Amino acid sequence: MGTHQYNLPLPDYTVKPTAISGNFLARNRYDAVAHAFFACDLYTGAKELTKPTMLQSAYLARVNVTYAWWAHKRQAERAAIEAGVIPLVPPQLAKTNGSVLPALVPDINDVELIHIAQRVGTDRMLAAAMAAEVNH
Repeated sequence: MGTHQYNLPLPDYTVKPTAISGNFLARNRYDAVAHAFFACDLYTGAKELTKPTMLQSAYLARVNVTYAWWAHKRQAERAAIEAGVIPLVPPQLAKTNGSVLPALVPDINDVELIHIAQRVGTDRMLAAAMAAEVNH
């Protein structure tokens, strides 16, 4: 029989990257220089992005944020959507004439919705829509 050799595991001296949340990156008020170093730290692995915002995730995946939002909302139907059996965006919500969505709530017209969206921004509108859906 051969000789058995036991080696003690070497200690792990690697430094774990510091977590930085997507919400922090999106909302902090640091200047452009600090943000440049955040980007550098993410690139080098000194910091690790955790829980990116939907907008950040969509940007990284190179997809429209609305598509990413629908993918999140329709996880239960993922296999059928990826197989092309059903569309990602339900047909009744797809653009009808290329400019506006059909009015789904009779007491708020499209002009008012567009005005609100322009005031608060897409990211905030989608976040509010998702929160409304969760609380529904």
